[in-house]
Amino acid sequence: MPHRIAPRIEAVSTSTAGLVGEAGQGPTDQAVLVTSLSEFQGVFGGPQPGQDLFPGVDQFFDNGGRRAWVVRLGGRGLPDVRHGLAALDDVDDLNLLCLPSLAAGRILAEGAAYARGRRAFFLGDPAASRRATLEAVRAVPAADAGHAAVYFPRLRVPDPLQPSRTRLVGPAASVAGLLARTDRERGVWAVAAGTTAHVAGAVGLASAVDDRAAATLRARGVNAIREAPGHGIVAWGARTVGGEADEWKYVPVRRLALFIEESLDRGLQWTVFEPNDEPTWNLVRRQVEAFLEELHRQGAFAGATPETSYLVRCGEDTMTQSDLNQGILIVEVGVAPLRPAEFVIFRIHRKRS
Repeated sequence: MPHRIAPRIEAVSTSTAGLVGEAGQGPTDQAVLVTSLSEFQGVFGGPQPGQDLFPGVDQFFDNGGRRAWVVRLGGRGLPDVRHGLAALDDVDDLNLLCLPSLAAGRILAEGAAYARGRRAFFLGDPAASRRATLEAVRAVPAADAGHAAVYFPRLRVPDPLQPSRTRLVGPAASVAGLLARTDRERGVWAVAAGTTAHVAGAVGLASAVDDRAAATLRARGVNAIREAPGHGIVAWGARTVGGEADEWKYVPVRRLALFIEESLDRGLQWTVFEPNDEPTWNLVRRQVEAFLEELHRQGAFAGATPETSYLVRCGEDTMTQSDLNQGILIVEVGVAPLRPAEFVIFRIHRKRS
C-alpha cells in the first residue's frame, strides 16, 4: 500500500479588512480590493460631508492596514447594511470587519452575526454617548458576542474637507489597522492594547475616560480609548462585547482560535477524499501537531513545552459510530493561549463529499 502524504498546513492571513459604508461615488453593494487611500479615491472618490467611509479607510491604512475590501452602501438603513455585508460573501480572505460610524444596536448585532458566520472578527464603532454604546452592546446575542469588540469614545481627527478643523469618527477602522500591524509584527495572538497600542492620526477624543470609567466599560464588554501621557492616544483594552461572562472574552484569544480554525479547515481539505480510518487519523494528527508546534516556537501559546501548549485528538475518541457511518471526520484541538493561561477547546469537522 503506498505511503500517504498530506500537504503542509499553511497559515492563513489574519489582517485583511472589510470596510462597509457610504461614499461619494463608485459601485454600490460590490466589494472592491484597495491597498491604499489613493486606490480608494480612484474608485470611490474623496471625502464627503457626513460620510465616514473615507476617514475610516484613511485611518485603517494610517494605523498599519494594507489590504481592505471596500463596499459602498446604497443607504444607512439595516436592509442597506445587509446588502453591503452580502457583497463580502465571495471574498475569500475576510478577517476583520468594520462599518465605520454605523453604531445602532441592530447594526452592531448584524455585524457581529455576519462576522461569526464568516469566521471573522467585527470591530464596532460606539454611539455618541456611553449609555447608548452599552445599550448597543447588550443587543448583541450571546452566540455572537465573542466575535466582536467595541471601542469608546470616538476619535477626533483632522477634517479632510477643512484641514484647519477636526471632526469626530469612530475608532473601529483605526483599531482594525492597529490589529493588522500587530499581527504582522508580533502575531495574531499578541494583545494590541496599552501604551504601545498608539492610534495614529487621532489628535483628540470626544470625551475623556478615566480609570474608573475604563474599568466599568471593560466589565460590560467595551474597550476604552485613552490619552496616555507620553504615549498619545492608545487602545486601552482587549475585550470582546461578551464581557467577563463570555468564554471568548479576550480579543487575541478569539482571533487566535479563528486563525487556527480557518488554517486547519483549509489545510485538511484533502481528507474529504480519504478513507475515514486510523491511517488517515494518524496523518491528520501529525499534520496538525506540526502546524501547532510551529506556532509554539513563535510564542503563540502560554505553555513552556508542546505538552502544556496544545493537544490534538482525532480518532475513535472524537467520533461516534454514527459520525464514521456518515463520513464525518472530527479533529479536536486544544491550545493554551497567552491570555488567559488556560486551555480553550474547539473542534474541526470535515465531511466526505
